[in-house]
Amino acid sequence: MKKILLSIVAVCHFFSADCAKLKITCRSKGMELTLLKEAINDWIKTTGGQHEVEIVTLPHASNECFALYQQWLSAESFDVDVLLVDYVWVGIFSNYLVDLSEAYEPGEIDEIDIDDCFDSVVASIYSDGKLLALPMYTDAGVIFYRQDLLNKYDRSVPTTWEELYETAKYVQNEERKDPEKKNKFYGFVFQAKAFEILTCNFLEFVDSFGGAIVKDGEAAVNSEAAVDATMFIIKCLNNITNKSVLNYSEEDARGAFQSGNAVFMRSWPYSWALLNDPSTVVAGKVGVMAIPPRAKEGKPSGSSGGWCMAISKYSKNKKVAASLIKFLTSKNQQRLRAKYSYSPTYKSLYKDREVLKSCPFLAQIYDSLENAVARPSADFGKNYPRASSEIYNVVNGILTNSIEDDNMTEAHVKKLLDRLNKKLNSLLKKTNGETKPEKEEGESFWTKIKKFLGFEDEAGTDKKEG
Repeated sequence: MKKILLSIVAVCHFFSADCAKLKITCRSKGMELTLLKEAINDWIKTTGGQHEVEIVTLPHASNECFALYQQWLSAESFDVDVLLVDYVWVGIFSNYLVDLSEAYEPGEIDEIDIDDCFDSVVASIYSDGKLLALPMYTDAGVIFYRQDLLNKYDRSVPTTWEELYETAKYVQNEERKDPEKKNKFYGFVFQAKAFEILTCNFLEFVDSFGGAIVKDGEAAVNSEAAVDATMFIIKCLNNITNKSVLNYSEEDARGAFQSGNAVFMRSWPYSWALLNDPSTVVAGKVGVMAIPPRAKEGKPSGSSGGWCMAISKYSKNKKVAASLIKFLTSKNQQRLRAKYSYSPTYKSLYKDREVLKSCPFLAQIYDSLENAVARPSADFGKNYPRASSEIYNVVNGILTNSIEDDNMTEAHVKKLLDRLNKKLNSLLKKTNGETKPEKEEGESFWTKIKKFLGFEDEAGTDKKEG
């Protein structure tokens, strides 16, 4: 995999023994990278230009980032100091990360004010009682909608999935009366690519239908609620959704919505600033709502997401790295990033006048963030990547087959989810009984990576990329 290196360099004091050269990872696209570069420059100034920082850019897809980290860290000679990680990876990589409670003085830990963070964030940055990361920003899945189109057709903001479906279908049919929009305009877009993002989407559908991926320590993806949720997704796919969503990641869905070709879109809060850029055709026409429940008496949903910063145990400059991530994840830096719709992890910032002035929509998603449902990484532990892979591959397969087979029945869906449930329960048993998960069944490291990325099937046979 090609690596792109960007450097932010400060001239070290000549002959200074305190000069450190750090490497930090960041995903390779857009505003996230730009903001990180600016923040690092600010940190370097606070140190008197004493240190050098190199940014190692990562693939944008989280699955590819995870596989790359697995490769690097397993080599046990990793030379990157600071890692940008998905919250669900903290426990998985715990053996490779520095316990930050030992990297800071007691007073410094108090300055971080972890008690002000969302509970879901706090639970994610600790593993076995150790503070292994500091939160960068948080996320919860939300629904963006075209307020101008709802107004045009005298439709209210939906409060249930069925209302969303009916409104999406109505507006879609009306808009398609324009010859230029026929077979181009859709009611609803989301992300159903066979990657981690589909696990997030599926979790939201199941949770909003009253179900769960894991319940009371047992897999529950074959419950009545999960089957009903899956059948509803199929209904959307066949009537109000572009079939291309089966290969959509977040940016693909945003592209369709931002170009004016959809009424509703499921995405993350970061999309808000991009959608409202004056150069887009939807700027000033977009509203946001929580993932709706199945019925009015149900509860909204939204899978929790976001990224945090950790320090590799192989770093030769742990103290300096600790200073850097404390600065990058500080309330002040989160206040600056909020302008670009990166949701702060600190609850007090949602009452901050400066934050709400720069990004007023954050007040609308506070409840979604407060009540976000966690992916079941705590249940599966180090087996979570394998569990997520099973989920998104099976669900993507069901949806793909539903297009090819118009007679995809509820009984067939239940049968496929039963099989998935058995696989997940097997992984739960391994998680609860294992002592050395990395040695599981004697599988090699590369075999696990192949399976995680979907390049090898259960029989160990390589799949060719399409």
